[in-house]
Amino acid sequence: MNKTREEIITQFHQAFGQEINVEPTIKLLKFRRTLIEEETKELFADIDTAIAHLEKRKEVPKELYINMLKELSDVQVVISGTSVALKPLRKLDEAFKRVFESNMSKLGADGKPIYREDGKVLKGPNYVEPDLSELID
Repeated sequence: MNKTREEIITQFHQAFGQEINVEPTIKLLKFRRTLIEEETKELFADIDTAIAHLEKRKEVPKELYINMLKELSDVQVVISGTSVALKPLRKLDEAFKRVFESNMSKLGADGKPIYREDGKVLKGPNYVEPDLSELID
């Protein structure tokens, strides 16, 4: 049985007495923001360390990649946890799928991606904004 990340995180929330499907409060929003910020900072620190290795033309240690993977997972946990906790955001899995489909519509008229100078994919002429309105009650 394949569970969504949010279904998995719901188990954590149940086991540890965390909020599930509640209306947002200032306290809860600030708490979720803090968690996301803390985990993101830890990931950024590892990314910066990897960049420093590469700038010195050194190999990035396997242990650093292992830790980066853990930090990426921690970021996902707090993001999914925010979706599980806050009733208006509980349909993150469906929102993700719709944003993915929208992103696929960014291809240019020739069916090829359009890139910004730094490599970011830009919106092509057939771009369709994702409709997430019905996912919020």
